[in-house]
Amino acid sequence: MNETPELAQAQALPPPAGLLLRVAFNGDLPGQACALAEGAEVGAGDWCVVATPEGQRVGRVARFVLPTLPACRNRAAGTVLRRATDGEVQRAEEMGRVERDALTYCRHRAAELGLALRPVSAVAPIDRSVLLMTFAAEGRVDFRPLLKDIGRRTRRRVTLRQVGVRDQAKGVGGWGPCGRTLCCSTFMARFSSVTIRMAKAQNLSLSPSRISGMCGRLLCCLAHEAAPPADRAPARPPGNGAPPG
Repeated sequence: MNETPELAQAQALPPPAGLLLRVAFNGDLPGQACALAEGAEVGAGDWCVVATPEGQRVGRVARFVLPTLPACRNRAAGTVLRRATDGEVQRAEEMGRVERDALTYCRHRAAELGLALRPVSAVAPIDRSVLLMTFAAEGRVDFRPLLKDIGRRTRRRVTLRQVGVRDQAKGVGGWGPCGRTLCCSTFMARFSSVTIRMAKAQNLSLSPSRISGMCGRLLCCLAHEAAPPADRAPARPPGNGAPPG
């Protein structure tokens, strides 16, 4: 798709302070909402260093404008610190190979050990000699032998954490029934409580196939579009709101 001069000019301008950026750490996922550190100068398509709870990671700025909720600003996946150097980009590519190898090895080794688990994600920060992995399973799994084997293969301190089906969908990504990428894999940093009452209040069909997401649970957008609680609802005039007369 050809870029218009207006779009090229907009991408060349630095983002305003306090903006949320969409940063893609994995080419298979659309990216996550990250806050912009004060004084950081990045542009669309730039490689950048992001401080996350797992450590420093290198991602690519996808866009500036995000369809996010106001509360998302306090739940950003990380903070964009600066543009990444060539050395940091090479380091990130090396860590990407470590992550992919660890996921493949975990899948095969778990099958050999007879462990009923599915590896979901692996993160190897560029500033720490650790490997953080998540997996999904129906019940509790004794993964201690698997943990030792992955540590010997990667020569890193490995952390394995079991996640639920919603986190699994977030780590894998996909498309929702609305035709857009999953909310959880784009701007959601944590999951909100979703109830069947929200679907009833919005006069939606209660068929599980209509109100369930890829994870099999209730759609997260039911909570996004739910009416605010009465104590946070905007004040209404007394009576029926009709002017006196």
